Amino acid sequence: MLISSKDLAQRLMRPLGFEIRRYYPHHDPWRRLLVSLERHGVNVALDVGANVGQFAASLRRAGYTGRMISFEPLSAAHAKLAIAARDDPLWTVAPRCALAAKSGVAEINIAANSQSSSILDMLERHVAGDPKSAYLGREAVATTTLDDFLDHTPDAAGAAIALKLDTQGYEAEVLAGLDKWRGNIEVIMTEISLVGLYKGEATFLDLYRMIEERGYRCISIEPGFTDPRTSEVLQVDAIFERDHGRGKGNARHG
Repeated sequence: MLISSKDLAQRLMRPLGFEIRRYYPHHDPWRRLLVSLERHGVNVALDVGANVGQFAASLRRAGYTGRMISFEPLSAAHAKLAIAARDDPLWTVAPRCALAAKSGVAEINIAANSQSSSILDMLERHVAGDPKSAYLGREAVATTTLDDFLDHTPDAAGAAIALKLDTQGYEAEVLAGLDKWRGNIEVIMTEISLVGLYKGEATFLDLYRMIEERGYRCISIEPGFTDPRTSEVLQVDAIFERDHGRGKGNARHG
């Protein structure tokens, strides 16, 4: 049997961790996100749970040219985030804080891989899927709400905002601190767990319904954290767009 050049290339590349496939723009999740932001006239992107700036840097590479504001609660990651953003005049790093349902002080657990750090306790299912995510320690961090932050952000008035959430199970708490400025949020990009990975987190159905009831519709779901032992998808990345024909809080603040 003759082997096509494509099949031969796949056989050679896959053992090296690469795959060759035809590129379709409408299958590209970053292109899909960019089109969504453009469709809703987004000019401010809130990067909540920024870690060291991976999402914001990728959003820039995808073609987004508007303002970005990144939030990161870990002191070590926040320092690296500030360095990553320093040469981009439209990329602001907020003072170190955790966004939550109310202002105060919280203890955040520090994961070995940094990205899996959370205010919530990690469940064994997460550690089993990624042993490098185990907690190593804790540190205190101030908490504030999105409403309070936007109240003190002059450029937010009248802005069309995209909200990205990657807070390791704390997404519902962040959304609970958003009411006054809800009408300005045109697009929500969030990580959602399909199974419980953090104690007390809102998993897929609850978080999906929470966002939908606020007047958004889901336009995209992509696999995220996957257990390499079982190939089970444990978290997905979802994009929601404001549906201006339904839901509460459609009036834009400012």
